Amino acid sequence: MTRSGFFCVDSLKGVHVLVVNDDAVARELLTAVLQYCGALVLTAPSAAEALGMLKLVKPDAIVTKLELPGDDGYALISTVRTAAGDEGSIPAVALSHAKDERERALAHGFQAFFTWPVNPWELSRTVSSLAVTA
Repeated sequence: MTRSGFFCVDSLKGVHVLVVNDDAVARELLTAVLQYCGALVLTAPSAAEALGMLKLVKPDAIVTKLELPGDDGYALISTVRTAAGDEGSIPAVALSHAKDERERALAHGFQAFFTWPVNPWELSRTVSSLAVTA
């Protein structure tokens, strides 16, 4: 792996990540960080659009904001986890402004939880480890 600053620029090489966030700036930031580390990133502004994408592609990991308009991140992961076939095994990372959501997120099927502001190195390292173990 090549190191550049604090980020490993190829730690996510070839990893497909679905980023779900209704905030366009946050979505762009998460995409930039993950792409910098080599990930192939798809984005969706809502749970409904993410579920539509999941009918066409199976990412190696999902990174989603919990507080989404309409169906929230919990509804999204619940649908993914109960989906037929292998889709239920997609590792997922929850993002929230509320620190007290951690236990609930993990209990609902997320493998990792981050609060804003997100440490980009920790996020990319977590996504990398989840995608490798999936």
